[in-house]
Amino acid sequence: MKTRAISLINLVFFVPAILLSWFVWNDYSRYMTNINDHLASMKGIYFLDEGRKVVGISDQKDGAYYRAHLFDASTGTLLKETTIRSSFYGELGAVSYQQGGVIVPTYDNSLGLQLNYFRPSGEVDELAQGTLHIPSSMSSGVYSWRGRLIITGETIGSALYMAQVKGGEVGKLLLSSPGHLPARPVRVTDVHGSFTNDKALPIFEVSLKDDRVAFVSGILDKNNKPSVLIKNKDENTFDAEDRAAAQFAKHFGFDNAKLIRTDGDYPGKARFYNANEKRWGAAVPTPKPVYQSRVFLLNDQEVLIAGSTAEDELKGTVLGYVFNQKTGKFTDVTGFLSKFSYEALKNDNMTFHKELDKENLYFVNEDQGAGSYQMKNHDIKIVTNKQVGLWMAGEGGDRISWRSFWNYVKQGGALIINWVVWLVIPLFMFVGLGMIPRLLMRARARKIAEGQQIPGTIVRMEETGLQVNNQPQVRFTVQFEDDGQMKEVEIKKVISFLSDIKVGDPVIISYNKSKNRAVFVTQEDIREPQKLEVIRNAELRRIEPCGKVKRSQVLQLHFTANGRDYTVPVVQPPGFEYRVGERANLALIQGTARIHSYGNGDGLAGSEQISMQGEVLRVEEYPVSIAGRQLMILEIMMTEGPQRIRKVNSLFVPKGLPVQAGVVIPVVMRRDDYAREARLHKGKQGAAKVTSVRFTGTIGERPLAEITVERNGTTYHISQTIEPVYGVETGDELWIAYDENTREAVIVNYAS
Repeated sequence: MKTRAISLINLVFFVPAILLSWFVWNDYSRYMTNINDHLASMKGIYFLDEGRKVVGISDQKDGAYYRAHLFDASTGTLLKETTIRSSFYGELGAVSYQQGGVIVPTYDNSLGLQLNYFRPSGEVDELAQGTLHIPSSMSSGVYSWRGRLIITGETIGSALYMAQVKGGEVGKLLLSSPGHLPARPVRVTDVHGSFTNDKALPIFEVSLKDDRVAFVSGILDKNNKPSVLIKNKDENTFDAEDRAAAQFAKHFGFDNAKLIRTDGDYPGKARFYNANEKRWGAAVPTPKPVYQSRVFLLNDQEVLIAGSTAEDELKGTVLGYVFNQKTGKFTDVTGFLSKFSYEALKNDNMTFHKELDKENLYFVNEDQGAGSYQMKNHDIKIVTNKQVGLWMAGEGGDRISWRSFWNYVKQGGALIINWVVWLVIPLFMFVGLGMIPRLLMRARARKIAEGQQIPGTIVRMEETGLQVNNQPQVRFTVQFEDDGQMKEVEIKKVISFLSDIKVGDPVIISYNKSKNRAVFVTQEDIREPQKLEVIRNAELRRIEPCGKVKRSQVLQLHFTANGRDYTVPVVQPPGFEYRVGERANLALIQGTARIHSYGNGDGLAGSEQISMQGEVLRVEEYPVSIAGRQLMILEIMMTEGPQRIRKVNSLFVPKGLPVQAGVVIPVVMRRDDYAREARLHKGKQGAAKVTSVRFTGTIGERPLAEITVERNGTTYHISQTIEPVYGVETGDELWIAYDENTREAVIVNYAS
């Protein structure tokens, strides 16, 4: 009878699984009919290693990362898969081929510009190392010119900088550094056309604080310095630009009298242009005439002249030559260019790249794909976005196979979820039940951690009538003292018939006051409560800098109180400052000192506190360590009754301590702050710009800030502690939760 019962249970659970499997197969068949709609779209495709390898960057986001896939260019075999950081969902910016590899910029909200250098081997290095911050729109701060990447942006404190990546090396210049400009720069823009060969080399126009205008070369010399020209007061802008172009060309060794530009007059041939005299010269003597041409700057000596064989481009075919301006030599690349239409050639998304003294000519097009041309053996390789998408799907990904079925399952959806659930249920019934005791032990440990351990006495006990494994469940009534009052709580527990527990026995319970619930605590569960010792009026004697993280400083503070010295590691955000001679209250927990309150935060630190559980959602480690403690950011979900709040908090955690997502930790917060933030989180949310910030001290190591923000013309007030690693400055854009009636707000995210 028992065997028959098990068979019936199997049947009950497997019938839905069989039906759902039939539905899944039908849906999978429809998926394969429209397979092109399900291929991963590509953000960028680039050839490597003289055309032997292809890198495809897909739009499949893994949190703050893009996926990068390395393929064999001949077979489409996946060689390697990795990720590159990016919080920006738009198109990728300008790229540059250097040292046999390709540099692909992306943008990350936390670390700024990421210069992802894909080596010929396919290994990836990040060159910027968190030192370059630009607007998140990639086109506004990153330019590609003659094999270089040129970058402009703002760093910490809104200081302007420019940078150059040449030969795989990053050179950076802070424009406000002494000796470069006669006054502080306040704005930098590129001179129109200077990146597209209107000038001998790119030029930036820099507005200075004293209302003067400076022109700065877009490239840097071997000492990472630009050439600079100050516009005369009575000089018009165009004359100043021309004067700067001539000066910069002479400084860097470019011929300003022999530029190669497309003549705008019909039939649009490439001609030499004397920028000093503003005079057109002869047509570039290509082996065959090139009409309606376009000139691509490849490197310091070579350009690509591409166009049509006929004066009316619709009547001709595409041809082109790589021209070395120094040697006067032409290399015919018509065999490569003939693979493209004239319309594709004129598209601004079409870019060509060639390193000097290398034989490979590459093209990159966001819409069409990428290509490689070996100029010696005329080997041509071109891949499209669709083709690389099929490579990502794997062999058999475009037809009915285990590979394509697995790709289909990874798409997810309600049908797949239900199918998996009904396959897992029978497995769980016969395998997973063995894990239930372990899960129950975890739940018990969590309940013990939630409560306060208190001694009590059993005053009543009676069976509930329920039996588990032929053992009775007993309802115990335990009496205990809480805040000077005697209380009673009921606890249900399964015990053995042989147990000698009786009324009057002393016990230890873990009592959760907010839920009025308790569990028994055994000898193994008893923990020594942490004793919090507050050391008042400690004097800050010395501040030791320990590096930077994001735009904040890491400090080691040295306090003295009652003849003893205490050290506390902290993060100091911009706008807030710890000062030698000021005093703080310290908290000493098991011999470790932390700040209890600093400055005017002292009065608030003593407000009513509530203890609650916080589940760690995310852990981010920073390469900053002080006295064996590593700086980490913990994203925590705090729970008090039905209310939940997500907070981020930086801590210096002892190295080796296992801190990971899913861990439950105790959290303390002021009751008024928690109630206000919980209320505001239920309201509206949106982006707001910071108009003022004032700090009044700290609670713990978190600075207490009074912040004014503006959203859609309405001003809101924020009064809360902030995460010092991120900091808040005037001009920042925050994501806030707000109340339109009271004009109160709280920070939800530090970047919108």
